[in-house]
Amino acid sequence: MDVNLVELGPFASDARNLNKSARTRAKLMDAAVGIFAREGFEAASVNRIAQAADVVNGTFYLHFKDKDEIAGAVAFAIAAQVVRRLDDAMAGIDDAAERVACATRRFVEFALERPDWGLAFFRANWFFPQLRRDVTAYLRADLERGVKQGAFTATINDHVVDIVASMTLVTAFGRLRNEAGPTAGEDTAEMQLRLLGVPPKRAHRIAHAKLPPLKL
Repeated sequence: MDVNLVELGPFASDARNLNKSARTRAKLMDAAVGIFAREGFEAASVNRIAQAADVVNGTFYLHFKDKDEIAGAVAFAIAAQVVRRLDDAMAGIDDAAERVACATRRFVEFALERPDWGLAFFRANWFFPQLRRDVTAYLRADLERGVKQGAFTATINDHVVDIVASMTLVTAFGRLRNEAGPTAGEDTAEMQLRLLGVPPKRAHRIAHAKLPPLKL
């Protein structure tokens, strides 16, 4: 069962036309995603990842030095994909309040689109401080944009950035675990905008505005 799941995984799918070494590396990364999502980074092992990818441990070490290296490769690859998708989703949106609400709602949608990636990203965010800093840099830029535009009255500092980012992550995690309802993304976006100083009626209107269909 693990082998079939790995062969159909996103990394393996992207590497299907590459050489054998690249395909094997991609299979290992897909296997790692599934294990990290279900068991967490600390509980995973090289043996479990190699077994799920249907390779021997020696093959694993041809591609990655250890578990931490593949964890980093997976985490940053997922983060790059998330950032690219969010950039695409927000193309043409200049209003900072709309950008923050769109990013929150789209992130939740992306997590639901690929649950293993969503769960792995959630765990990686706490496991890799540099990953958290890289991703929140984009959020900080939008929050600072909002202050310049006069949309946000909150003082933007590391603590506020972490709070807003954490609200998005916790909401996505809740949706993945079926502990949050279908409007959780919109509700969270509204709370974030209120926290940043957006008037209640405007925050509600922006957070619950209809978004274009998600491009897969």
